[in-house]
Amino acid sequence: MPIVSIEKFHSVSFDYLILGGGTCGLALASRLSEDENLVVGVIEAGGVPADIPEITVPGFMGRIIGDPTYDWAFLSVPQAHAKGRTVLQPRGKGLGGTSIINFMGLFRPSRAEYDALEGLGNKGWNWENLLGYMKKGENTFPSRLSPEDAKIYAANPKEKYHGVDGPLQKSLPLNIPPQNKFFFDAVEALGVPRNESHGDGSNVGSTTCFTSVDPRSAQRSSAFTAYFLPIQNRPNLLVLTNAQVTKVILLEGSPQGEQTAIGVEFVHGGKQNVIKGVKKDVVVSAGAFQTPHLLELSGIGDRSVLAKHGIETLIHLPGVGENLHEHPSVATTVEIDSKYETMDIMGDPNALELHTELYKQRKGLLSSIASMGFSFLSRRHLNLAGDAVSFKSLHEPTDSTLCRGLNKQYSLQKEWFAGEEVSQAEYIDIFSFIKLHTDAKCRIIYQNGYHRRVSGIPTPGKRYASFVHVVMHPLSRGSVHLSSADPLVPPAINPNYLAHPTDLKILEKAVEFSARIATTGSFGESVKGRVVPDQEILDDPDKLREWIRESIATTYHPLGTAAMLPKEDGGVVDSELRVYGTRNLRVADVSILPMQLSCHIQSAAYAIAEKAADILRIGGGN
Repeated sequence: MPIVSIEKFHSVSFDYLILGGGTCGLALASRLSEDENLVVGVIEAGGVPADIPEITVPGFMGRIIGDPTYDWAFLSVPQAHAKGRTVLQPRGKGLGGTSIINFMGLFRPSRAEYDALEGLGNKGWNWENLLGYMKKGENTFPSRLSPEDAKIYAANPKEKYHGVDGPLQKSLPLNIPPQNKFFFDAVEALGVPRNESHGDGSNVGSTTCFTSVDPRSAQRSSAFTAYFLPIQNRPNLLVLTNAQVTKVILLEGSPQGEQTAIGVEFVHGGKQNVIKGVKKDVVVSAGAFQTPHLLELSGIGDRSVLAKHGIETLIHLPGVGENLHEHPSVATTVEIDSKYETMDIMGDPNALELHTELYKQRKGLLSSIASMGFSFLSRRHLNLAGDAVSFKSLHEPTDSTLCRGLNKQYSLQKEWFAGEEVSQAEYIDIFSFIKLHTDAKCRIIYQNGYHRRVSGIPTPGKRYASFVHVVMHPLSRGSVHLSSADPLVPPAINPNYLAHPTDLKILEKAVEFSARIATTGSFGESVKGRVVPDQEILDDPDKLREWIRESIATTYHPLGTAAMLPKEDGGVVDSELRVYGTRNLRVADVSILPMQLSCHIQSAAYAIAEKAADILRIGGGN
C-alpha cells in the first residue's frame, strides 16, 4: 500500500510502528513487511523527496543542506570551547532521512571498533556479524578501473567483503580526477600507504571511497529509492508523512513492572492525533538528536532533566541524551594551477552547460561526488607522541553509571591511540573551494559553482583544492536534551566541540600535516599559494589553535545518545535494542552506537536496520 491518508492510517491495527522514516526507519520497515502476515506502520515528519537534481545528482552533493523542506537545519547551543559559536547541525527530513541529503560516502570502520561493541557488553554485535548485515543491504557494482588505475587510485576492493544482491546501489566513482593521484602520492611520500582494499576491517591508509550512487543512472541511491520505492505497494506497509510524533504512550503493568508501549501521539495537519493498540513493538528511528528528544518527551530519561520541564518521569534513565559523539572538523584550502579541472569551473555558465550535457551520458564532474579521495591516519602518521595527549576525563558526569561507561570508552580509545589499527584522523580531499559551516548564518556548504559563493572568495577563474580534517575518535562528549516541554521546539544540541584538549591537539597536528601535503611531490608543484588559513596562522601555534576554534564544524555523524550499553554503564538500550524498563519499546538508529567510528556512518546505519529486523523477526517481537 502506498503512502496513505490520516484516515486510512487510523483505521489499521499495527504489529510494528516505526517512528521515523529515515535511513534506518525505511530499511527496517522494508524488511519487516517482507512477512505478509505483519502490518507495519511508519510515521515520518517530512514528506516525499522530489526527483530534483539537488538530491539526485552526485555532483550537487550538499546543495540541499539548509533547505527546510529536506533539512531540519538544527543549530547547536553556543559552543563554550569554540568562541561561543552556534554551529549548524543538518539532519535529513523526509522519507529517506539523512540518506537523501548526505554526501553519499560508504565506509566501514576497523574490525576492532565493531568488536568493541561486543566487548562493551553487547553479545552478537561484532565485526563478523555486522559485516554480514553491511553486505546484506548493498549491491556492489564491479570496478571500471584497469588493474593499474586501481592501484594508482587505491581502489581494488576484495569482492568477498562486499554485497551483491542488496537494495542499496554501491559503486566507485564514475569520474576520478587525475589530481587524486597527486594527493595519494603526496600522502604516501609522507608515510601513509594506499589502502586498496578499504572495507575489509582495516581502514588506515588512503583510498578512493565507495559511494551510494547507482552507476547505471549516475543518481543517488538512498533509503527512499533503495528500500521504499521498490516495495511501496505492499498492502501490509502503511506510511504516513508530514506527521511529527510527540510522545510514546506507555502503560505500566507487565509482570516484571515494565512499561509497555501501546501507541503514540503525533501532530498531523496542525492537529493532535493518537494511535493505540500496537500489537508487538514500537521502534524509535528518529536519529541521534530526535530519538533522545522523543524519549524524554515520553517520560524516559534523567529525572532531573525531565523535572525542569514538568514532565513526569516514568523511567529514570540518566543515559538518555548523554554521550553525544560527533566528528569535529576544519577545512583548509590552497589555490592550484588553473590547468586542472576542479568543481570551481562550474561557476562558468558554459562549463555548467557542458557538464550538464555530459551528465546525461553519465560522464563529467556531475556524475560523481566531489569528495572521493580519503586518507585515514594513525597517531604515528600525525607525529603525536602518546604522552603528548591526555585521556583523562575533564567533565565527570554526575551519575555514577555514566562515569563507569565513559571510563570504559576512554580505556578503549587509549588502547586504539597507542596502536596502528584504528585511525585517529581523516583527510577528505576535495578539488574545489570549500567553506564549512562556521556560524549559524552559514546555512550551507559553499563551493563555487555548485554551491553559493562566499563574497570575495573563491575568485572566478581560479582553481582550488581543499582538505577537510576530521577527528575520528574525539574525547569530548556532548548531549541532546529537552529545551522545552513543547514537543515541536527543537532540542538543545550541545556537541561540546573541543571540550577536551586532545581533540584540539589532533586537529592542530592534522592541519600541520596537510600543510606538508601541499608542498610534497606533484601535488605541491600544482599549488600556487595558500588561501585558508594564511601562512601567518600556520606559523604561529597560538593563532592556529584560535583559528581552529573559530572554524570548527560538524561532519554530520552524530551518534551515541541512546547508547547500547549495560544499564549499569549508562546504557539506554540493551543488545536487543530494547529501552531499559520497557517491554517493547526499541531504538533502531545510530544513536545506539556507544562510541564513534573511524569512518562515515551511513553503512553502519543500514547495518543497524538490517540487524534490527532480524532481532525483531527472530524474537517475534513482544
